[in-house]
Amino acid sequence: MINRLFAACLACGLALLALVVPAAAHPHVWVEVRSELDYAPDGTLKGVRHNWTFDEAFSSFALQGLPTKADGSPSDETLKDLAKVNIDSLKEFDYFTYAKRGKTDVAFLPPADDYTLTYDGKSLTLHFTLPFATPQPKKGALTLDVYDPTYFVAFQLADEAPITLAGNAQDCALTLHRPDPAVGQTTTLSESFFSALTSTSEFGSQFANRVTVTCS
Repeated sequence: MINRLFAACLACGLALLALVVPAAAHPHVWVEVRSELDYAPDGTLKGVRHNWTFDEAFSSFALQGLPTKADGSPSDETLKDLAKVNIDSLKEFDYFTYAKRGKTDVAFLPPADDYTLTYDGKSLTLHFTLPFATPQPKKGALTLDVYDPTYFVAFQLADEAPITLAGNAQDCALTLHRPDPAVGQTTTLSESFFSALTSTSEFGSQFANRVTVTCS
């Protein structure tokens, strides 16, 4: 279940957070999404670079009791270790990232080794790259969804430039879809309902943040 995943992630920050929020409240964690679609010189789409910023409350709990620098900020080793824990744990949940070309699922490889975790004094941001298992042809349309199937975590596209194109992306255009905020009013659902959801559940798909990239 998603709460088990994040209890393992970020030094059990979520486990602590769950003790101080109402039991029926979902989601428990909020993530601001900024992503980059990376095109190779030959025009194929190589993968997606994610930059996910966790909300301040979760970031604070995640860092409690961990080694810090003299100024109180997390040490480089702390951030390095937490980044690895996140990346390793997210594998079970397909990194909350789902791609399709038409109705066909497009597979990703595990993240590249350049993943990092940064801290700006208030929030943690996880940076990682998901390569496609097979580079995708440039021509045509591909959709990319980011969501948590259990809705324990709410993903939200950043207000400004949430999705960008890098590399040989000429003749490509983006269309963004943000979930209807009204759909997120789930407080009438019981905690047992959410506890029964798994990584294969479809419930969270209604809260998906979607980008469609179309190239001519």
